[in-house]
Amino acid sequence: MRKRTAIALILASVFAVNAGTATVEASWLSKTLKKLDNALGVPDGDTQVTKQSDGYLHLPQVGERWIPVAENQYYKTYLDRRTAIAGGEAQNRFVAGNFKREFTPIGSHWLGEVNNDIKPDVITVGYSYMIYSVDEYSVRNDPTPAYYDIHGNLIYKSRAIRMLELDRTFSVTYTPESEQERIKDRVFHLFGWDY
Repeated sequence: MRKRTAIALILASVFAVNAGTATVEASWLSKTLKKLDNALGVPDGDTQVTKQSDGYLHLPQVGERWIPVAENQYYKTYLDRRTAIAGGEAQNRFVAGNFKREFTPIGSHWLGEVNNDIKPDVITVGYSYMIYSVDEYSVRNDPTPAYYDIHGNLIYKSRAIRMLELDRTFSVTYTPESEQERIKDRVFHLFGWDY
């Protein structure tokens, strides 16, 4: 919130200086602030979480369906806002939902080079259901993780060998400063949980 306020004050001072020479449209300011919020990962008025009748917190359905949460040389990871839920209290909090990995050309080769059922350079996207809790994370086998080619054809339905190294069906404690821990921090932030 402090970052958002500081940026708003800076923009306000710029507009105050230019007030005598130019008019600034409110819609332009709104769009600019929204872009700054998105860049900083700060939820705006369109992304306030709601608690629904199922007892879980849900993200609003406005905006892009896939929210970027991590990136490395092999793939970009996204959370599906339509399936994302959060619940629990204190040390029992969790965020769960469908996650998509878009593989880079290097990542597609990396994924297929050790898996007999997947040829290198074929897979472009994979989907799995992940659960991030305060101290550990896991992937669910229901629904089964699935991998698709560039044309949307299902190529493989199970966890690829490379992904077994990263995603576990049983809970795994975070390695400090790992990508999984950063994803947990990012998805918790989307629900307003920062600590």
